[in-house]
Amino acid sequence: MNQFNKEIHGIWRIIPSMAITEIIGQSKFDFQILDCEHGAYDYQTLLEDIRVCHLENCLAYVRVSGLNSVEVQRCLDLGADGIVFPQLSSFGDFELATKMLKYAPSGIRGFNPFVPAGGYGFDNIHRKELHCIVIIETLNAVEQLDQILTLKDIDFLYIGIYDLSAQLGCIGEMDAPILVEVVDKIIEKSIKASKQVSLMINNPDSYRKYKEKGVTSFVHTIDSHQIKKAFILELNNTITNS
Repeated sequence: MNQFNKEIHGIWRIIPSMAITEIIGQSKFDFQILDCEHGAYDYQTLLEDIRVCHLENCLAYVRVSGLNSVEVQRCLDLGADGIVFPQLSSFGDFELATKMLKYAPSGIRGFNPFVPAGGYGFDNIHRKELHCIVIIETLNAVEQLDQILTLKDIDFLYIGIYDLSAQLGCIGEMDAPILVEVVDKIIEKSIKASKQVSLMINNPDSYRKYKEKGVTSFVHTIDSHQIKKAFILELNNTITNS
């Protein structure tokens, strides 16, 4: 996604729902990450939410469960605009991830134009622009970051702050100095390598802080958390003001 010069904003999706997808799209988010690692998605609900994303001019990315070439291929055939790869560790993992989005001879994706992404045989599926999004969330990946950043087919790096905090022994402590140091290192090196960086922000202060560091892709919240937070706020406001 390093071709993007503008600032972009997205949201994590745990709950399969065409209505929620439509609402988020109408709220002018640039992308939604449909989560098959932690979320409740199957291939049918993925297809439905991908279609609604496109109707609302919103990019549909899919976080797959891992380096499974068949799973990646099916998500792309359903029309996903990009794949988010979790739990990558070695340089070889990252290199393999890039190949899963490409047809031979550059990659290992199987070619079948008679799927939604190919307009059931009437669209040029091989010309569809796809984004390879890798999550940096293991210490081994951080150690091999310089080599990983040489992979030209990685579009942007998402920093998995929560998993990194666990690996660093400061689980959930987002302001821990050791975590801040690692995150800043990833941002600095990625931008120097002309890769777009993405991460989750929780408030206006974190948005401003990371924007000043050069981050241009922001994930704001998770649908399940946002919905619960809104209902709690509504109930508390009603009780307090009655």
